[in-house]
Amino acid sequence: MTRLGFLFAAALSLAACDLISTDVELPLAPQQIGLTSVNTTSSAQYRLGSGDRLAIGVFGHPDLSGEFEVDGSGEIAFPLLGQVQARGHTLEELTAIITDDLNRDFIVDPRVSVEVLNFRPFYILGQVNAPGSYPYVSGLNVRQAVAIAGGFTRRADQSEVVIVREIDDSDIKYAATPNAPVLPGDTVEVRRRLF
Repeated sequence: MTRLGFLFAAALSLAACDLISTDVELPLAPQQIGLTSVNTTSSAQYRLGSGDRLAIGVFGHPDLSGEFEVDGSGEIAFPLLGQVQARGHTLEELTAIITDDLNRDFIVDPRVSVEVLNFRPFYILGQVNAPGSYPYVSGLNVRQAVAIAGGFTRRADQSEVVIVREIDDSDIKYAATPNAPVLPGDTVEVRRRLF
């Protein structure tokens, strides 16, 4: 074996080890990705992130109700309360935070509702014809994400698609099957074939 051939084989082996050691095959059990159902993004366990657009209502107080977007720092600008951290919280947790803060200083026993109007986009990069960010569609899977991005290029390794998902402020990589669910904020990476 030539020296170049040996180096190529070693590099290929290391790349394969890196993928196998850090990636987990999707779809995962619901408790592993923090959702009650892997196909449902509007569940009570959905974690908010930058780019999500929310409808927040305070019963009897239209001046406090409206649409709010989670900004780049993960906060929403809420009347009376100022900046409220939303990223990483479920809808129920954010409802409790706003309710408690309003109750403590401004309104006796407020009734607050929070729902997601628009989910943050997902991202797709690598060997697709139109990489970029796209609006999230409920129930999206890897196959559909690739179709939205114009399909695979001729150099795409269709068996090596990876989803990068933020969980507890860490990016986790998952080896993805075509039917694996894509969630808001996910990055889908389509790798290039070596041959």
